[in-house]
Amino acid sequence: MKTTGWINRFSVAGFLFLFFILPEAMPAQKNMYRNGFMVGGWAGYGQMKLNTTNISNSSHGTYALGFCGGYAINSKVVMGMELNGWTSKTSNLEDPAEGESISNVSIFLTYFPVENLPLFMAGGGGKLSYTNNSPDVTGRDKGWSWFVGSGYEIPVIKRFVIVPQIRYSRGNFTDGNYKVYELAVGLKWYSGK
Repeated sequence: MKTTGWINRFSVAGFLFLFFILPEAMPAQKNMYRNGFMVGGWAGYGQMKLNTTNISNSSHGTYALGFCGGYAINSKVVMGMELNGWTSKTSNLEDPAEGESISNVSIFLTYFPVENLPLFMAGGGGKLSYTNNSPDVTGRDKGWSWFVGSGYEIPVIKRFVIVPQIRYSRGNFTDGNYKVYELAVGLKWYSGK
């Protein structure tokens, strides 16, 4: 319970920082290459609350990994698909009964509300897959998930940007549900002109 409260407060502080303090501190980005096709990926760490028939309200830290691809419709809107997931319990090659994870395939929309500022809001939804290698439970399950997030793009070299972000994801499957607060850093490439 204490960890979840800490993560909630940290998430709120992060959003306040991203939307009110950071835009004033960051210089305008006039030469953004946010056009054409986009590919990227990210890695991070988060707090997952998992509720299944065999585990009730389990809350623990989790690693996150994701990949995305899409198209910049204009300099303010990017649309595409992403594949991401979290490890609840790591797999063990010596014990095939260990391992639990959730993965998502989603359609996303990213919106940059302020002209010449790399601050964005993102959201999307799609299918989730829950996997548990334990012989005592149903091993695989499917359902639906959605996410919202925010972050900013820091240009490093032409067409490449580093992307620190914060995300909240939630999903339901037949035998349970989950929610994750995640902090991540990624890299994106825009094909540009």
